[in-house]
Amino acid sequence: MFKQFMSSSLKQQTISGVLWSVIQKFGTMGVAFVSNFVLARLLSPDDYGCIGILAIFIIVANTFVVGGFAGALVQKKEPTHEDYSTVFYWNMIVAVLLYVALYFSAGCVARFYKIPLLQPVLRVQGIVLIINALSVVQLNKLRKELKFKRMSIVQLIAAVLSVVVAVAMAYWGYGVWSLVVQQLVVSLVTAVLLWHVSSWRPTLCFSSKSFKELFAYGGFLLFSDLLNSVCENIQGLIIGRRYSVADMGFYSQARKMEEIPTITISHVVATVTFPVFAELQNDKERLYGAVRRSLRLMNFVNFPLMILLMVVAEPLFVVLFSEKWLESVPYFRILCVAGLVNCLQSVNYQVTAAVGRSRVLFQWNIVKRVVGLILIFVGMLWGVEGILWAVVAGFYFTFVVNAVVASSSTGYSLFRQVKDFVPFLILSVVAAVLSWLVLYVCDFSILFMLLLPTVVYVGGYLFFAWTFKLPELDECVKIIRPYINRKNK
Repeated sequence: MFKQFMSSSLKQQTISGVLWSVIQKFGTMGVAFVSNFVLARLLSPDDYGCIGILAIFIIVANTFVVGGFAGALVQKKEPTHEDYSTVFYWNMIVAVLLYVALYFSAGCVARFYKIPLLQPVLRVQGIVLIINALSVVQLNKLRKELKFKRMSIVQLIAAVLSVVVAVAMAYWGYGVWSLVVQQLVVSLVTAVLLWHVSSWRPTLCFSSKSFKELFAYGGFLLFSDLLNSVCENIQGLIIGRRYSVADMGFYSQARKMEEIPTITISHVVATVTFPVFAELQNDKERLYGAVRRSLRLMNFVNFPLMILLMVVAEPLFVVLFSEKWLESVPYFRILCVAGLVNCLQSVNYQVTAAVGRSRVLFQWNIVKRVVGLILIFVGMLWGVEGILWAVVAGFYFTFVVNAVVASSSTGYSLFRQVKDFVPFLILSVVAAVLSWLVLYVCDFSILFMLLLPTVVYVGGYLFFAWTFKLPELDECVKIIRPYINRKNK
């Protein structure tokens, strides 16, 4: 993928990593589609609303467990067994303490939202913190070694099994508990399989020296991730308290759908590029080339995907979830506008973290998140949609800040980044106009109203990309072709 910017070995590992991460994430996306397709018909918006309300508590607590030190292990050139064991025991201690805190505060959370069911749900759901702590080191050791194939297979198996269990429970009438158990199963299966495929095991050692060394980098990264987690989920906290549980459910479903592609792509970017950028951190010229190439290639996919989803949002929700979820459509479209810059801000964040500037990330995160919170509180004046447009504004501000901060390490300026992604945006909009005309002129069944514009959009975008000879189209073909040929043999 970054052919001219890295060694042959690293290039092959990166290409393999990209493909396996894509397989894993898009496989997980397919599983999530199937899961939502079934569960949304069996469960109510209130069920999703309960999980959405509690999301900020679980996500923030989980950030303490999986954030910071895990990134420090990947960023460090040659972490020792002592480093890995120290992080393992620290994560376990933190996870247990956080679960105890969630268990005893669950009653207060239920009273705050005036929903008694939240108390037992939070107490059971919180167990996921301890399960996740068991596998953080194994996962990041595989990531450090660029063994993405093993990671991908493990996570795909876990996703499939969790969906099977969740669908069965929903069918038998367990309601919100099917969503709770789904989270527990995916974490438990992931932990068990990672321990099986990874040869690393902790030993009885905890080094204060290792802790201090890793905390010097990971501490700021942890605080940055915590700040990100709180600010990215606070809108759910506000919607859940200020509006109805059903409103929270519609918002949760819209966000879940938007996150399937955006989190998939950003996760692929973060999983693969972070160790690669860390490897190239001392060679600014090669780092610049790798960052620019990855951004252009990812946005070649991300831009048309987000705009296509905005075009077909209504038939998509009806086909997948039935008409009872139509109130999620405007929320979904707004969130897709934010998703346009998700790769851009994610790559810039990853490269800054990879070169060891965690302190800078934390300092700028304070600025970004304060601005984001101000925007959200202003957006509250216009209801749920006002809050979401505020989130969009916060995403674009974050992209600008991340790009400016990263440019000092890469030389890849904000202006050059914007100039690079404009062609993808223009082609995506033109393809969207063609698809919208099909929706406007034709009157078919709801399934055809989803499929026909999608075919027109994808065909139009690829045709324009070929006509204007965008190098990213050839890059995608070159990456995929060897694996197709290998499969055909």
